[in-house]
Amino acid sequence: MSTTEKTKLIVLDPTAAPREMVQAMAPVLDGLDGQSVGFLWNSKPNGGLLFERLEKLLREKYEITDVIHRRKPTASIPATDSVLDELAGSVQAVIVGLAD
Repeated sequence: MSTTEKTKLIVLDPTAAPREMVQAMAPVLDGLDGQSVGFLWNSKPNGGLLFERLEKLLREKYEITDVIHRRKPTASIPATDSVLDELAGSVQAVIVGLAD
């Protein structure tokens, strides 16, 4: 490139305009007694162990009726619609977490 040529610099603005969130929040439970609980794990190491221990603690403290464990294939992608639909239709509370 000669000294007489000019280079063009393009600057990108990564900010986005604020947007309104219209997702409805789940109702707040009075407690876990008599409720079913789901666990959604992102497949990071030791997450399964963490959720097993947490399930044991919840069963000792509350009279939960059922537990469902599901996992995402990796931490970097969202859970599938079918997993989310299953949890939403089967349990009253979901604990989403990770471990390392």
